[in-house]
Amino acid sequence: MRKPLIPLLSVIALLSVAGCGPADFYANTQPVSRGLWPTDRFYRFEVRVEDTINPFNIHLQVRNDGRYEYSNLWLFIRTNSPTGAVLRDTVECLLANEEGKWLGRGSGGRYNIEIPYRYMVRFPNSGTYTFEIQQGMRTQELEYITDIGLRIRKAN
Repeated sequence: MRKPLIPLLSVIALLSVAGCGPADFYANTQPVSRGLWPTDRFYRFEVRVEDTINPFNIHLQVRNDGRYEYSNLWLFIRTNSPTGAVLRDTVECLLANEEGKWLGRGSGGRYNIEIPYRYMVRFPNSGTYTFEIQQGMRTQELEYITDIGLRIRKAN
């Protein structure tokens, strides 16, 4: 007796969908001009949010040149909600381990890393949220950070 093909196809389809990661709700990366980031320079990301029910995970993306002289990067993040409420955060991004090995993936002397920022965030209001990211290192002009980005995904 032959077994029906439909259940087997359903299992294959389910496994292929389950193997995919969550789709990005928002992803944007901006280049740091000439790889020099002054302390007064903000990078802005405007995110239009309609979904106030489902939770989201927010990640920061950093690309650095291998000549970056620190193992970490301090960031100041200001989030402005559509209602005018403001949230301020300070985040330490570890870019290298204690031995000085870069933690991100790299090629050609550049390294990319995605740093978890906030998990299971529910946006309380629909509208445009603005994320402003500023470097918080103790140098007036930070060298060799080449890109900064923001990625938001629906949480599973």
